[in-house]
Amino acid sequence: MKRALLCAAAALVLLAACRGTDERRAPTGAPSAAPAPRPDQLAPGELAEGTVDAFGLKLPRAMTVTAQFPDAFFARGSLRAEDVATYVKERVVVERVESVPPKTIFHGATAKSAPAPARVLGIEVLTRDDHTELVVRDVTRPPAKDGLTEEQRWRELGLTPQGQPLDPTKLE
Repeated sequence: MKRALLCAAAALVLLAACRGTDERRAPTGAPSAAPAPRPDQLAPGELAEGTVDAFGLKLPRAMTVTAQFPDAFFARGSLRAEDVATYVKERVVVERVESVPPKTIFHGATAKSAPAPARVLGIEVLTRDDHTELVVRDVTRPPAKDGLTEEQRWRELGLTPQGQPLDPTKLE
């Protein structure tokens, strides 16, 4: 009986000792790391992706489309222009970015998520008085017609091979 009591007491001591090692605390002088954002929350300044698809680029959820044409989307929202530019930068492959207040222009952009062949886009992020505008234009060049001579290609454009208009009275 004494032996059983000793075994039970030893088990309780070991259990208490094990429980104490799990509750280690960082020293009070150690800097604490900032908590990582939860997977279901956005980081500060991060924008959620919306459902509107502008030539393969999903527009931010907080932006509203104000006009849509066959070759352009216009959207606006009460967002910081820097956040919108960062949102676009993360979702496109771009030839060149031009940033001058109050706008950022993405030249020769293609959306990373666009199906092949991807369209070439011109994207502008503009700061207005009380909102930010996002303009996405499809600037993809149409493919050249096969089987045409150089002279026929110029003629299709309404020009001579020297670059002069075929009909000077009809300048476009």
